[in-house]
Amino acid sequence: MRDLLTPIETAVHQGHQDEALRRLAAVPADLPLPAGLAWRLGVLLHQQGRFDAADACYRRVDLDLDDQDPSTLADRAQVLAGWAATRWAQGDQARTRQLATDAVAVAERSADDAAVAAAYLAQALAAFGDGDRAGNEHAYAQALAAAERAGDFGQQLRIRCNVGSRLVEEGHYRPAIEELDEAVRLGELLGQQMLLALALHNRAEAWLGLGDLHRARSDADKALARWQRAGSPLAAFGLTLTARVHRVRGANHQAVAAYRAALAMGEPDGNAQVLVEACAGLARLSYADDPQAAARHTERALSLPSSAGPTVAELAAGWVALCSGDPHTALRYGEQVRAETGRRRDTAGLAEAMELVTLAAHRANPEATSPRTVRRLLADLVEAATIWAELGNEFALATNALLQARLTGDLVAERIAYERLRRIGVQEGGWHVAGPLAAIGPAPVPEVEVQILGQFAVRLAGVAVSVGSWQSRKARDLLHMVAAQLGRPVARDALAAALWPQARAEVALRRLSVLISTVRGVLDPGRRHPADRYLITDSATVQLRTAHVVVDAWRFHDAARAAVVADTASPPPTGTAADDRLLSQLETVVAMYAGDLRTDDEVVGAAVQRPRALLSALHREVTRRLARRYLHLDRPDAAIGWYLRLVGEDGYDEPAHLGLIAALSAAGRHGEANRRHQEYVVRMAEIGVEPAAAALPDRARLNNS
Repeated sequence: MRDLLTPIETAVHQGHQDEALRRLAAVPADLPLPAGLAWRLGVLLHQQGRFDAADACYRRVDLDLDDQDPSTLADRAQVLAGWAATRWAQGDQARTRQLATDAVAVAERSADDAAVAAAYLAQALAAFGDGDRAGNEHAYAQALAAAERAGDFGQQLRIRCNVGSRLVEEGHYRPAIEELDEAVRLGELLGQQMLLALALHNRAEAWLGLGDLHRARSDADKALARWQRAGSPLAAFGLTLTARVHRVRGANHQAVAAYRAALAMGEPDGNAQVLVEACAGLARLSYADDPQAAARHTERALSLPSSAGPTVAELAAGWVALCSGDPHTALRYGEQVRAETGRRRDTAGLAEAMELVTLAAHRANPEATSPRTVRRLLADLVEAATIWAELGNEFALATNALLQARLTGDLVAERIAYERLRRIGVQEGGWHVAGPLAAIGPAPVPEVEVQILGQFAVRLAGVAVSVGSWQSRKARDLLHMVAAQLGRPVARDALAAALWPQARAEVALRRLSVLISTVRGVLDPGRRHPADRYLITDSATVQLRTAHVVVDAWRFHDAARAAVVADTASPPPTGTAADDRLLSQLETVVAMYAGDLRTDDEVVGAAVQRPRALLSALHREVTRRLARRYLHLDRPDAAIGWYLRLVGEDGYDEPAHLGLIAALSAAGRHGEANRRHQEYVVRMAEIGVEPAAAALPDRARLNNS
């Protein structure tokens, strides 16, 4: 029988992994395996996600042999460590803990650094499953030190993958990315495709934690492709992550398809992590259309063992309960998760649990709307926002801002939060996934929405009004002029004179009355409401009713003024979470400006010139503050882009020129800064302005660069 094992050992030592596993399949299942061969085969099977096969491989080793030879002890320690890792992946926490403890004891006796590294890696997994984050961190430190002493780059790669995963679990996304960048480098260097896929997968989770959906999707796709090419069941992990990215985006059909595929792949090996994540995700996605399916998925997620603890399943159960109208059950799950996440250092889970508890408490007792109660609930949301800001999760921050705005009735803040979510890439489907967005529901579609920034358009309950519905171009001009006044009334005399400058005043006023009726007919074609529901008139003025009409220019104006106030009141930038929130607010407001008020018609142009100039100046002011804040935060590359936009829009904007020169200099782009300085001097000479002395100190250095 020994002859059957020799070719396998030869293939393993020559690095022919697929051949070794193919030959193993031909060996009788009852044939014992030497420890040295078993652990090497077990590691290969584990990395491929074939946990049942790896488990069976380890079971074929006789661990009762009382051989104290160091090399034999090292192989036995590797078997115990590999076996512990396999049981951990299958959710068997008690057996994982026992095997890991035995592995460390045997490895220490062997004094073999590679075995010590494997044993402490197993102990780190056991500690993670117990929620012992301090023990987990200590064990990984021991494992990495031993792997480095042994020169075992494969173990170093595996440890860095796992450390990166732990950092992601704790919400330390940027340190995780740094750790996983090194893991990806090692994986590419060593050509270990399965561990490289794991490193990419974990880095994708870190990007998702930061709300960077594009990079998350890119790394997740790369990891999934490697696992699928190898035919590895670990592709199920890639599918669950791809599904999560789709779920956050609101691409719900794609998310459901990926979760179902992950379930199908995870079932044969009983991959607990995959099954819990997939069931929890499907529960969130199906609560609205198929409550019974959501209940089944929730129950299964809660019943399955998970090495990562109950947080994923209980959060899903809590959000499904809240969105299904059961706030008391949601509150119970939220409080359980809040207690568990503290023990596990799961700060992201803690923040989400705090939001769940806050919304559930508010929903459970909606009558409790006293200022004191609202302040207490708001304080919890603010604390959760602080956590999200420290983690750098832009999606969660925007969602939290929306929750706060809805709780306090701050319509301007709510509009900004909606715009932030849209910019991140959240689609309409995001409001139909059990979570914070579905719990509060989307803002109602405006009865009448008028767009005058960049282009003119009108939508009734979200449906665009066709050009043919207006009967008269002047009817559109009238609405455009009234909308451009930012909610203020407009004198009838002024409107009549602007629309019919050649007509007698009394004739123009009669025509205006007819035109007002035409506009009212367009805005309320079924005549279902009182005449003044959208357009208010009296003997002297015309005005849009802000309670029922939404105008994009008004939204931008209010949001921009709020951003300017926030920036003015903010202390000097220091790189704190508050700075990041303010940057996000400023960028969102800038993105709300779709373009200047249209002035392509002579009549409209004369009537909107003043608000056009006001809004344009406000947009430039917000952009300027954004660029300056990036520069003061020592992020000159970002500042350069905004200053270039300002200079491109107005070549005679002196502060923009000076800011651009300073940003280029701070970025070390001295030659370009010198060219921009020369351009600035020329531009100022064209309008007879002396160049600012503040721009001159670095000139000599720039000219010599």
